[in-house]
Formats: sequence, C-alpha cells, structure tokens
Amino acid sequence: MTESPEPSSAAADPAGRLSEVSRLASLLADRVLSAQIASQPIPKAHIHALLDAAIILEKYEVRLPPLLEQMVETLEDEDAGKPAGTGAEEPATEPVEGEEADAKRLAWLFRPFQGTKS
Repeated sequence: MTESPEPSSAAADPAGRLSEVSRLASLLADRVLSAQIASQPIPKAHIHALLDAAIILEKYEVRLPPLLEQMVETLEDEDAGKPAGTGAEEPATEPVEGEEADAKRLAWLFRPFQGTKS
C-alpha cells in the first residue's frame, strides 16, 4: 500500500507559516531600507510584498517585525504631522472598511519608499 505523502510541517502549522511571513518581511524591510539609504530605486513588488505581509500579520494579530513596525510608525508619525490641505493627502472617496481600508492606509504610508515613478 502506498501512503499519502505527509503534508509539510509549514502547511500543517499556521503559526509556523505566519512566523515565516514575519521572517521574510523582516528581511525584505531591511533590503528596502538599505536601498532607500543608498538612494537606489525600490521595486514596487517589494512595497507590495511588505504591504501584504503587514496586512496578513495584523489580521492574525502577529506582531510586525521590528524594522517593519518602525517603518510604519515613522511613516504614521510623519503623516500625522502634515498640515491639513497640503494637497498631498489621499483624495476623498467613499468610506472603506476592513482589510481594504488597511491596505489603502498602508499603501499610502509606504509611498515614500516607492522612489521615483517611471
């Protein structure tokens, strides 16, 4: 008789998968910060991956990796310090709730890391 293959430990362990997401997000956040410091362009895919990781980790109430958390807090602080009516704010749209609101908020906060648009 042939036995069905054992599922991988990562597939059977959601906490392990979330831990891996956190680990990879930490590595990518370090890479993005290094690129920003060196004034190198940051691929949009990296920003999207960090956004996705932050949303997933927040959804499952897993603490963000320290560097990613610091980036988000710094951006939130900078955003909070902007005077109203500067024209750099998000255009008014219909109220959005849940994950979509989180995604839009995080995407807007990560805009300084996107570099120049081509």
